[in-house]
Amino acid sequence: MAPRIVDAHCHLDAFSDDELIGVLADARAAGVVLLITVGMDVATSRRGTGIAAAHEPVLAAVGLHPWNAQDFPDGAPVAELEALAGADDVVAVGEIGLDFVDNSWLGLSYADPALRARQERVFRDQLQMARRLGLPVILHSRGAHATTTRVLAEEGMEEVGGCVQFFEGTPADVEAYAALGFGFSVGSSVTFPGAAGAWHETVRAIPPELLLVESDAPWLPYHGHASTRSAPADLIAIGAAIARVRGVEPEALLGAATANVDRVLRTVRTPA
Repeated sequence: MAPRIVDAHCHLDAFSDDELIGVLADARAAGVVLLITVGMDVATSRRGTGIAAAHEPVLAAVGLHPWNAQDFPDGAPVAELEALAGADDVVAVGEIGLDFVDNSWLGLSYADPALRARQERVFRDQLQMARRLGLPVILHSRGAHATTTRVLAEEGMEEVGGCVQFFEGTPADVEAYAALGFGFSVGSSVTFPGAAGAWHETVRAIPPELLLVESDAPWLPYHGHASTRSAPADLIAIGAAIARVRGVEPEALLGAATANVDRVLRTVRTPA
């Protein structure tokens, strides 16, 4: 029997309305029973909540990505995000976090302490909102794991928990997040030849009960994919790659990852 799959992290707002019909149909055909579309700012969060309201297999997260923090010197747009978070289909605050790796897309050096401080303020604003609303958080953390876990602990986020997109890090970082009750969603980065070695050790270090799978669609297609964009249906290939790294059967891995969603993202109820 084919596994029932949950896409723990995608960006359905980045697809046009016409594209979305095909993307969801392909996902359903691949066995994806639930998708969590994640916002990066107020506009994408608003579109994500609209998609979730219109399409039953979709839930949403709302948040401001650290790449956008520099545009908010007075802190995160909490009032707007909190209004969106009141929708029935919103199950998390995200994608939020810290990114200290220089951003070539935006031409920004995050070595600048002022930019790091602004990111941290925006991050804390949203963590406090999540605690107030009782929602788990979906994290983006690059080159910032020590600071991210310190801030999570200081803000008492073990109370609501959540999931970190884990595209880089160490087994020690896994241990630090897991101690705070956080899970990990793994995606297409594991499929690339350069990921072997240290990154695969990190993927193997994730406790089995805290592992989720994600497409991050439409970004980061898996290695060897004919398309320049990814889609939730790609989780079949991504799951197979993760299973090879962890030495388990793909069906077992994907089935366990689906069972983990309700534990890691505590407001989610996976459909029967």
